[in-house]
Amino acid sequence: MLFPGRWAVSEGRISPHHAEELGACFAAHARELYGYASWLTRGDRELAEDLVQAAFEAACWAWQSLRFLAEEQRSYWLRKTLANIAMSGFRREAAFRDRLPRIEVRYRKVQADLPEQAFSSIMLERCWRVIQGMPKQRHAVAVLRWQLDMKEADIATILGINPKTVSTHLHRARRALIAQLGPDNPITGEDPEGAPS
Repeated sequence: MLFPGRWAVSEGRISPHHAEELGACFAAHARELYGYASWLTRGDRELAEDLVQAAFEAACWAWQSLRFLAEEQRSYWLRKTLANIAMSGFRREAAFRDRLPRIEVRYRKVQADLPEQAFSSIMLERCWRVIQGMPKQRHAVAVLRWQLDMKEADIATILGINPKTVSTHLHRARRALIAQLGPDNPITGEDPEGAPS
């Protein structure tokens, strides 16, 4: 569900008057923007809602100049911004899928033969689906660690959480992958405390 009003008025990012204007902009353009986002995401409602919200958050940051644009110009800006955000997300997702083989290499003890490589490809796709279904913070930790090869301390800094919380999320993510993928999962063994995940 899309909600106007997440414009952080209390944190001083936007004045109450500008928040009201932005709310009116949301009311005027959200439905059309959602339709466009649904088309871009091929009907993925949740992703479409996230894209609309992200576009309006970007509009919040740019409101000082956007507020003076004509409605058609504002609509164009919102659509273009939403499309740029979507493309960035699609690229990140594709990059993550490209890096999935590295997860397999990292956790596989022996080299696979051809039939096993085909099986590994299937398992890695399943692995990606499991990671996508994780709670938001655990998903973010898993992506930052396994997609971007970030260190736990860096992940903690970026997400504003305790480094032990990062370790816990990685441990639980590994456990979830092992539990859901069964005995032939690409995550074999357990990392010792402090070892790279």
